[in-house]
Amino acid sequence: MNDQFELRDLIYFQRVATLGHVGKAAEQLHKTQPALTGAIRRIERALDTRLFEKDGRNIQLTTAGELLLQRSHTILGTVHDVALEIKELESGVKGQVKLGLVPTAAHHILLPIVNILTQDFPSIKLKTTIGQTDLLYDKLKERELDLVIGLNGDLDPDFKWVPFYQDTMVVVANSSHDVFKGKINLSHLVNFKWVLAPTSVMSRQWLDRTFEMHGLTKPDVQIETNLLLMIPSVIMKTELLSFISRRNLEGVDTSKKHLKEVPIPELCMERHYNVISRKEGYLSPAATCLRDIFIQQGRRIFDGS
Repeated sequence: MNDQFELRDLIYFQRVATLGHVGKAAEQLHKTQPALTGAIRRIERALDTRLFEKDGRNIQLTTAGELLLQRSHTILGTVHDVALEIKELESGVKGQVKLGLVPTAAHHILLPIVNILTQDFPSIKLKTTIGQTDLLYDKLKERELDLVIGLNGDLDPDFKWVPFYQDTMVVVANSSHDVFKGKINLSHLVNFKWVLAPTSVMSRQWLDRTFEMHGLTKPDVQIETNLLLMIPSVIMKTELLSFISRRNLEGVDTSKKHLKEVPIPELCMERHYNVISRKEGYLSPAATCLRDIFIQQGRRIFDGS
């Protein structure tokens, strides 16, 4: 290791490694192919190893190249964070925060958060992305998001999360449903059809798994939708069962047809909303401020008090 390479060389290597083609990388970076191959050669001399090998007309990474590509994301991400942190030393609590939210969280907290920011923190700009957990976690890893509001689950060890609100998922039907006319137990539910979230959603996975653990077939799903906020309306107008937050039952008028919990103790799922950030990496003053708002005021925001 008697040669040196620069961060710019690592940036060029990363683009070539990602595309698997020097010509395409040169085109994207607006550089000549010799400039990119020269950068790769400097890294190879410094590390005394080959990073690529021929694969027909293309190239592919060696084992050392794969390791360097993996580490390059961390190295270049850290450099970006340091530059950003230095730039923001004097700026105080202002700037843009990129926030990801699962749909149920967005429904309950987006408007209250907007009200808090516009009234108390007018210098903070908010950019939101609403999506399912796997999409949001990928964007958080790639630094496309600063924070994610997500549910409990198998969280990545590279993430740091703080729970700030808990609610309960229960089986729900409309109050005139046949399920309430006989004996209510878990096995009885296999006789009815359901409207549920897709199998990619954690609560759906938990529900299916619970039925199987009790030796029963999974719920008979007639309607599957990722429009989760539409499900309560579907329950009211059909004879379908569903699995939704108990919050949907608050304040209902019991003098007429309404949403009603089907009391099955085995199918009560506690879930926690978390504010999630990367364990390693810089969090701007604006993002830190928003994170602290969720931690300190999350319950009040959810409950609307």
